[in-house]
Amino acid sequence: MDFFDHLVRFETDLWNAVERQLARSGQVGLGTLQALRILDRHDGAGRVHELSEELSITIGAASKVVDRLERDGLATRRPHPEDRRSSLVALTFVGQQARQDGEKVARAFIGRIIEEPADAALVVDALRRLQDRLTDTVAEVTA
Repeated sequence: MDFFDHLVRFETDLWNAVERQLARSGQVGLGTLQALRILDRHDGAGRVHELSEELSITIGAASKVVDRLERDGLATRRPHPEDRRSSLVALTFVGQQARQDGEKVARAFIGRIIEEPADAALVVDALRRLQDRLTDTVAEVTA
């Protein structure tokens, strides 16, 4: 349980610190930045479903995220060409700029904590392995 306690505490403290740094720099919040990053990775073909999965939130919550992104001029929805029940979400120019500027601030701040790129790579690799095990374990338990 010590591992769990330390991991959650670090994640919470890091999230709050990055969020404060983004606010001080006049950038979008960290939750918005993460949504922008996901949509950017999908290069105009992202859906609410991808946001839901990659942020580990419900479809309803992801839809509200997209509503806020649209309201703020950061993203646009267009009908999915093959699935009438779905829409594609793309970043606007303003959304792309907000993503780039926010990433720059967040990257610089996180870089002060994780100074060595090799350290970051090791942590990312370990977290990916743990996430895969967690996904497999949850699937086994819920099957």
